[in-house]
Amino acid sequence: MIKTILMGSLLTVALVFAGQPAKAAWLCGPEQCVWVHHPVAAVPAFAATWGPPINARCFWRRGVFGRWRFVCP
Repeated sequence: MIKTILMGSLLTVALVFAGQPAKAAWLCGPEQCVWVHHPVAAVPAFAATWGPPINARCFWRRGVFGRWRFVCP
């Protein structure tokens, strides 16, 4: 009985937090974009379609010819 109540509570908490929008976005400078865990005032149009990185150390860097490439050390 206690396990059922505990699992129900955990499921409720998970569903409440799953419905919350993530407060994280790409923060871009002239040469590099990094993933930050706070709201960003303006995300550039080119970065709006990028999803979250696969690793916390990953970022986007502008190349020599102006194209963005994903770097994941």
